[in-house]
Amino acid sequence: MAKIKDTDYLFSTARVRSVEKNMLTRERAEKMIDAKTIEEALRVLEDINYGNGGEDTSRADYEDILAEEHKKTYDFITSIAPELDCFNIFLFPYDYHNLKAIMKAEYLGIDASDILVDTGSIDLRILKYSVKERDFSALTENMEKALKEIIETFPKTNDPQLIDIILDKYCYNEMLDSAEKTHSDFIIDYVKLQIDAINLKTYVRLKRMNKSWDFFTKVFLSGGKISEQVFIKSYDEPFEKFAEQLSAYGFKDIFLAGSEALIETGKYTILEKLLDNKIIDHIKSAKYVPFGIEPLAGYLIAKDNEIKIARIILAGKLAGISPELIRERVRETYV
Repeated sequence: MAKIKDTDYLFSTARVRSVEKNMLTRERAEKMIDAKTIEEALRVLEDINYGNGGEDTSRADYEDILAEEHKKTYDFITSIAPELDCFNIFLFPYDYHNLKAIMKAEYLGIDASDILVDTGSIDLRILKYSVKERDFSALTENMEKALKEIIETFPKTNDPQLIDIILDKYCYNEMLDSAEKTHSDFIIDYVKLQIDAINLKTYVRLKRMNKSWDFFTKVFLSGGKISEQVFIKSYDEPFEKFAEQLSAYGFKDIFLAGSEALIETGKYTILEKLLDNKIIDHIKSAKYVPFGIEPLAGYLIAKDNEIKIARIILAGKLAGISPELIRERVRETYV
């Protein structure tokens, strides 16, 4: 991947700055949370250009609206970015999600069409064809290796979890390799933060399930700043003692607050929210970069977070959850 100069991003950075004003602010999110109905909450999104040109949207199709907004965001970035390969990093999780669904559909005989997403770096039809025909020439090298490993090992165990474990490892390995080729510390640190956050959530869940440390080593994702040894060394220790080990990585307070909430309530939501907020805090630095890849990457990640916030609020409205409980789950906004 050729290194693009920051000045090559002058035009695209200006375009991103011009659309940031239409993002979901905290004030707009609060308006959605306090809305009396889901339709009223959806109107807040319509006001910032979600949906099709002001057509009325309904509670039934809000997932389609969010999916379309996701696609619109990536189409916008790819239309202005001087180097497209750099941005596949942010699409790889959707490719690997689709591969999980396709492989499980094949091995378990289920219909996974409802959970497939049409926003990956590789067209869904190509992914389906590649798996069905065992022709991986249109996929990345990592995807090919992951699928071959699954094809070889799944019949020996018939464990669907194996599909997730293998594809997750190759996904984040590919993301980190691609991030390093951008030569952007901002993007590299973002991917490492993602890996650390996933490992922390996995660590907590497995301990709560009384799974052994050797099982943790099977699902541990390498490439983050927190090494596997840090987790293993404290695997049998209480959460508060493990939190001390996280001080050097900037996760101590987040982990303490999240694990305390988990012990008190039995829910993982606070820890997940705090970890997401840490990632958002990192990408907010992109707003202060005058031009370069960072503003585009920051906007892309921020829109993913924004759509997640909208989904939490709308799903809460649909389920009749109180504004207080919805507010408890809502992440920080980018703007």
